Amino acid sequence: MKKAILILLTIISLVITAGCSREDSSEAPAKERILAKWKFISLVTETTRPSEPVEIVTKPGAEGDYFDFRNDGNIYYALGGNEEQIEPYSIENETTLKINNDVCVIKELTQQKLVFEFVKANANYTSKQTYSLGR
Repeated sequence: MKKAILILLTIISLVITAGCSREDSSEAPAKERILAKWKFISLVTETTRPSEPVEIVTKPGAEGDYFDFRNDGNIYYALGGNEEQIEPYSIENETTLKINNDVCVIKELTQQKLVFEFVKANANYTSKQTYSLGR
């Protein structure tokens, strides 16, 4: 009987410990979770013009394309074989990313995936760009 109780307590403590570890890593603030070099997977642009159907263009990432969010408040990125560019960024809250003062909405941020959107609108059109990054 003592062995059964000891085994049960061991199993319960392992389950609790494993559950806490997973919660702790996902509980890290977006400011910490975004810090990494991400592969550029794709950019989907949806353009809406009055009285016209929505135009959707998907641009896949090329080999070597990346976004590198660093502690210094800058994104270092290279796309399409071009030289590395640098832009300032900030995380305003868990769902708001500012890149060079342009406000983006963080749609998903996990250990393996980052998806954010940038919307630009004027009288002639609305353009929604969805960036998908991975590790």
